[in-house]
Amino acid sequence: MADEIPLFFPPDSSDESSGSSILFSQNLIEEAELQDMGTSNRRRYIERQRELGHETLMADYFVEGPKYNEAIFWHRFRMLKRFFLKIVSDVEANDSWFQEGLDARGKKGFTPLQNVTSAIKQLATGSPLDENDEYLHMAERTSRECLEYFCDTVYKIYTSEFLRRPTSHDMALLYDAHEEKHHLPGMFGNLDCTHFVWRTCPTELRGKYMRGDH
Repeated sequence: MADEIPLFFPPDSSDESSGSSILFSQNLIEEAELQDMGTSNRRRYIERQRELGHETLMADYFVEGPKYNEAIFWHRFRMLKRFFLKIVSDVEANDSWFQEGLDARGKKGFTPLQNVTSAIKQLATGSPLDENDEYLHMAERTSRECLEYFCDTVYKIYTSEFLRRPTSHDMALLYDAHEEKHHLPGMFGNLDCTHFVWRTCPTELRGKYMRGDH
């Protein structure tokens, strides 16, 4: 039977000592819980097959004749494959964190494809951090680091060209492009859903937001 920890609290002689009394009691409770569970603060190491994760990713999307085609890639990553590969190349060239290397145990780390895939999947689909463990063989902590480094690097690379505020010339080009594709002149707003057909649209609303010749 484990030794019992005496529940002793220092006397509360003043208001200043109340904070230390609460902290002291919390430490006692945490220590007792650790002893009851027979555990320690040391993290359990899990051997992850990083190479297998990279090979699976390559076979699914990036080899000749991949398992999933361009349409599925766009659906899952919310971008074209060539654009994705351009981002991978840019972040790898501008931040050594994304470059493949060896970890503290001398084993190969994650590839740039794995790191960028983890970050973009989190941004594109809102997937939880630990979702990448089974597919990319990546721990939750590493997935979080991927997202943080990715956002910082993308901001550093693309701010001056793509993340700046649009000029009047940019807006004119966007209006023209939107009108050419969607036949809605003078409109600029949420473009994500304008090209989808609402197959279950109520009869009384059909054609309400379309031009007469379309």
